[in-house]
Amino acid sequence: RCVVLDSGKTYYYSNLVLALGGKTTYFDTPGAAEYALPFTSADEAVALSHRIKDNLNQAVQTKDSEARKQLLTVAIIGAGPAGVELACTLADLMPIWCVEAGADPEELRVVLVNRSDEILKGDINSRLRDTAKAALQNRTVPVELLLDATVTGISADGLEYTKQDQMHFLPAKAISWTAGTEPAPLLRDLPIPSAHKDKRGRLQVTPTLQLPDFPEVFVGGDCAYIDSNPQPATAQAAYQQGTAIARNLKALAQGDMLKPARITMRGTLMKLGLGEGVANLFDRLEVGGKAGHLIREGT
Repeated sequence: RCVVLDSGKTYYYSNLVLALGGKTTYFDTPGAAEYALPFTSADEAVALSHRIKDNLNQAVQTKDSEARKQLLTVAIIGAGPAGVELACTLADLMPIWCVEAGADPEELRVVLVNRSDEILKGDINSRLRDTAKAALQNRTVPVELLLDATVTGISADGLEYTKQDQMHFLPAKAISWTAGTEPAPLLRDLPIPSAHKDKRGRLQVTPTLQLPDFPEVFVGGDCAYIDSNPQPATAQAAYQQGTAIARNLKALAQGDMLKPARITMRGTLMKLGLGEGVANLFDRLEVGGKAGHLIREGT
């Protein structure tokens, strides 16, 4: 019942909440950690924009056509919601940055690379696939889809991939990785039986979001899974779990009964370029275009 920090400080507790989120995983892809830019925080988004703008400025001064095309190409690995949103946004933003830098927007390429044969496959947003596909094509720079392609290596000059059992190379000086996350490394070191972890390393919790073997510990967000009622790793699920944990901590303090967490998915929202979005409201109504964008911004 204590938390030990790197600094040496120790905090003893009567109850603990684990809400560590997740971290980018590269699935042991050679060169990915060194050369691909992750996309899970504001700082990482800023770092990506700086890389792209630096490449655009270099492209203006590069006379070799192949080297220039390489500088003007952005590859995004992973066609889940983060990859689709990023591709759409960059396909609208990069022409603006290109003009500011004095480069030729006609040579810009945004390539979305995905291992499966469909975008948004197995995701809560999968029903928005057709809308997302249309949006990818209707950007200022149409997004190129490279599907059924397995990335086998990444370097400073681009990425290697296999498609239909053949090896290919995509030259690109800016590569963003949105292909997956895993729970925080700390979870691996906790004395939790493997039977109470899923294949991703998330911790099994009871309906009240407690660890079966350590009921004084609550777990939420990307760290937790419930066998009987699995939830997507989205903010709206995590927020509701946080509320449920807070209520149960209060109930414990007051000697009241704990209540199972009730998670209600209210739909999904996606950004599909500048000033455009789509809202799937309660899995019943789809609102796209500027109206979808306003709903997302308001939310």
